[in-house]
Amino acid sequence: MRSEAGQAGGVPVAVGRGFDVGGQDLALVGVQRLAQLQLLPEEKKTTYDWSGGGRHVNVGKELGKKVWHKDSGYTQNDRDVFGYYLFNSPEGDAPLRESFREIGTNLGMRPAQVSTSVGRLNVGGILVEAEKIGRVTFYKLNARAAYDGGAVAQRRATASVRHPVVPCPAPKPAPRKKKETA
Repeated sequence: MRSEAGQAGGVPVAVGRGFDVGGQDLALVGVQRLAQLQLLPEEKKTTYDWSGGGRHVNVGKELGKKVWHKDSGYTQNDRDVFGYYLFNSPEGDAPLRESFREIGTNLGMRPAQVSTSVGRLNVGGILVEAEKIGRVTFYKLNARAAYDGGAVAQRRATASVRHPVVPCPAPKPAPRKKKETA
């Protein structure tokens, strides 16, 4: 992307070709937002001041309230795993590339407990399968449940995912093996 910078009326201006956003050049959208920020009073420009700094994640409060309710069908381990994914997932729509053993070590759980909780969260649509490498499946947060990124990217990420469900649906029964008869 080529851009040129300058000033117009005391407001920095960038001209360039970016991605098309609703029929507008992304560079122009960025300039408009920059101009809006410069016109806002000082208290409106303030950024978040999280303890420890860093990024924040957007989570729907209604979903969170339902998941944490005692009658949600989700266990305390499920909520711990959900919280772990909330605070350890990479930015955007990328999966958390940690084994159940690593997650379990950090949460004080056995890998089998993590697996059960991830399975339940997946059935409920809170976590979704993201990729498989060999026999290992990596999961990510459903963008409708929580998202670490901007609103436009979140809307794009929700285009192909289902809505999370509370209470947690019962898992599908595993197919039974037929006994061999002699």
